[in-house]
Amino acid sequence: MTLIDVSIDARCYAPVSISLAVRTIGACFGARHRPDNRFMTGIGLLSVTQGDGGQPHFATAARCLHEGEKVADLLDWLEPRLSDAPAVISWDNWGSVPRRLLALADPLHHPEIVAVARDTVGRWRDMPRGHTWHVRQARAQAMPCLCGPDVRIDECDGATPAVLLPDPITTATELIDEAIVGWQCWVRPFGDFDDHSHPAQAALRAFDIWRADQRSAR
Repeated sequence: MTLIDVSIDARCYAPVSISLAVRTIGACFGARHRPDNRFMTGIGLLSVTQGDGGQPHFATAARCLHEGEKVADLLDWLEPRLSDAPAVISWDNWGSVPRRLLALADPLHHPEIVAVARDTVGRWRDMPRGHTWHVRQARAQAMPCLCGPDVRIDECDGATPAVLLPDPITTATELIDEAIVGWQCWVRPFGDFDDHSHPAQAALRAFDIWRADQRSAR
């Protein structure tokens, strides 16, 4: 018997979707006044679209923080990528991903992120822990406090020098892999065991072929 979260399954399989993985790192106590007291340092995604004849097309991308950048730069990168996806898939990352994005996004600059993240009964499929308990997320060293002893807690600027951030190249690869695993977790229960021709099962087979082609081309 396949365990399916009813709130996810009831919305049916979406052949066009984006699976979203984020990397966050712990921070010092002085960052607790911020909207999200874990610094978000990277975003990875798998996008699934349909070509002529309904054939699935796959693409991956990632964006990580570099020296002098802020979380807003990650959100600027993500904003246009959500506009065409009827389904956005995520799972727990030290808390709810859509809730985290709502805390960080500026409604004026990131209206698409805000709109989708609020729609957790529609476009956003935020899978519960019971659905993804086996998904492993890479760990990263926490960010130490760099403000000094004379700075008030509510004034901590949360500086993130690149030397203390997770390596962006390694992180990008890990985030793409996590986004893929998350998408597979969401897709597999649809038509599982009893419907080989279900579009979700066909997409999984098409993805396996695409992934093998990608690896052989390296």
